[in-house]
Amino acid sequence: MDTRQNRSWHLLERFPARAVWLAGAAGFAFYWIVARAVIQSITIDEADAYNFFVWRPNPSHWEASSVNHLLNSLLMRLFVGQFGLSAVTVRLPSLIGAAIYIVASYCLVRLIADEWFLRWPLLVCFVYNPFVMDYLVAGRGYSLGVACLLAAVALAAGATVPRDGKEIPAHRSPYRTGCYCSLLAALSFCATFSFAVVDAVTMFFIFLAFARERGVRLGRLALCCILPGLLLTAFLAGSILVDFRQISLAWGAKTLGETAQSVITASYYEPNPYLLNPPLYRFIVEWQWLLLPLLAATCVAHLFAIWHGGRSLITPKSRWISAVGVSAAAILFVALGIHRLMYRIGRILMPLGRRAVFIVPLCMLAIGAALALRVASRRGRWIRGAALGMLWATAAYFICCLRSTYFMEWKYNADAKELYSAIAHYNHTCGVQDIGVNWRYVSVLNFYRVLSGYETFPEITGESKPVLAEYTLGKPLYVIHFASDMPFIDREKLKVVYHSDVSDAAVAVRPEIESDNCRP
Repeated sequence: MDTRQNRSWHLLERFPARAVWLAGAAGFAFYWIVARAVIQSITIDEADAYNFFVWRPNPSHWEASSVNHLLNSLLMRLFVGQFGLSAVTVRLPSLIGAAIYIVASYCLVRLIADEWFLRWPLLVCFVYNPFVMDYLVAGRGYSLGVACLLAAVALAAGATVPRDGKEIPAHRSPYRTGCYCSLLAALSFCATFSFAVVDAVTMFFIFLAFARERGVRLGRLALCCILPGLLLTAFLAGSILVDFRQISLAWGAKTLGETAQSVITASYYEPNPYLLNPPLYRFIVEWQWLLLPLLAATCVAHLFAIWHGGRSLITPKSRWISAVGVSAAAILFVALGIHRLMYRIGRILMPLGRRAVFIVPLCMLAIGAALALRVASRRGRWIRGAALGMLWATAAYFICCLRSTYFMEWKYNADAKELYSAIAHYNHTCGVQDIGVNWRYVSVLNFYRVLSGYETFPEITGESKPVLAEYTLGKPLYVIHFASDMPFIDREKLKVVYHSDVSDAAVAVRPEIESDNCRP
């Protein structure tokens, strides 16, 4: 009995309570992501991905299209075929990406930070950022893309971290690790082609990190960092890349300011009023714009303090941490610089919104590495404390933004399930077959039509124009966007039978169909 108690005590000592809090934050994030995948309605982009590249009987997942995220479509077809169609199976590839991203974030945080006071808010800022969390749930390729990218960074960081002068074990071979990182970068690219530049730049910096080690053969290392990923990319995406002209590049930013603004707006989007009492909610909404400038200012001040107090950078671990932070910032700087050059030369638009989601983890890695470095002076400690305080404030704000019913980008699809239930009711009770549908809801209603299988109306085609007032008249039922289509409702004297205050989606019918055709 004593032996068992001693073993339990040693396990507790090796896994302290503060580590439980860190693991708990990671575990709860994954739980929340899975819950959202179950609860939230399917969105227009997810429905398009399923309807065009998974549902069709032919191998449509090999088609070249900007809507087709290859790796996501392949896995979606696999999981839907094995487990049946549901919102969860459509989003299961993204949930796998979310698990990889959370584990990679957890490993990076533990590698660069020794203090719990830094580790916990840094992990929260990696994972709970509303912008990042939305795309860890949505059934698109961005979750797998950013997850594989961060996993490559974490693997390379773990392979280069100093081990108190101990001999590097075999599994930290730069050649083998370079192969693994190359494969991860290829998977990231196959998940979303919009990550091509940042994936390539990341692999270049990983090559540079391993090239600094003694005895490394540069030719062999370059082969290990390039060939595995190149072969995997050719195997998975070769046929699509040959037909690359079919992949649209018409959506994006024209300036780096637009790119930054899209990331900032999405990252600080909308605290949850159900989590905060009204006075606190109003206070946070009014002053949240200060979080980013204050965090940036305190981090810059801390970097200046490090520059003037360089004595704190004398240990191998601190040098490695500074190298990680500089590399993360350099990857971001070079990748965005290449995008800017591509736009200037070839008018290829720069990352915008979801295509720029990789900016968040790279920024957080650079910030975390900077705050992991300490300065001996009293003033430096105060500045670092202020920066840590702002990191905690940002983490707290992100937690206050947790939501479970909609994505920022597709908020108008938040009630898609309810919309379909309404038109299904009129199909069963009133025999409604012909439906006019606003462009925002065509794909999602077709998805739920396939999922249900009990309704008799044909596939919804919708209209080509986004203004319902120009749609075909005389239909018995319309699915509309209330704010933009209100004049049409008044003009046609429609009766609104469903309206959502969250998404502003509505169902309107002609009053006569309820009295003439409906069964009791």
